[in-house]
Amino acid sequence: MLGEDDPAPDFDLPRPTGEGTPTYRLSAAASDSPVTLAFVGLADAPGTLALLRELGELGWSSMPGPVAALGVCVDEMDAVASLADSLDLPYPLLADPDGFFAQRYGVLEEQGGQLYLRRGLFVVDQSCRLRFVWRANDPEESLPVEDVAATLRSL
Repeated sequence: MLGEDDPAPDFDLPRPTGEGTPTYRLSAAASDSPVTLAFVGLADAPGTLALLRELGELGWSSMPGPVAALGVCVDEMDAVASLADSLDLPYPLLADPDGFFAQRYGVLEEQGGQLYLRRGLFVVDQSCRLRFVWRANDPEESLPVEDVAATLRSL
């Protein structure tokens, strides 16, 4: 399982929108600034909306420099586009419909023959290494916002 100081698995994931489907590459985003990367499940999964909103309200203005944010939703393209439109997020919400990258980040796991997605948040530095790793242990667990902010300020 990935931990702090491990290389962040790179990806090219689509951002479904009404105007098309641009693709985002993690390493390209990280080359400009640190990246916060949030993984969530279906729009109606417990904790999904809370994590996406917490990421949007992280206190970006207190950061010493630019920071990029990307959300990754393990769901079909249409569902991700609908969720992004309904929330009007200040960052892109990308689709990982088959969960391939969620598995690589250790947030999509098999339990009792079923796939289970744990919400997760990762901070990736400009050398594409993980500097903060959080995976929710239960649907009600809140993001440790101060720890994320402290990590971002240290980069």
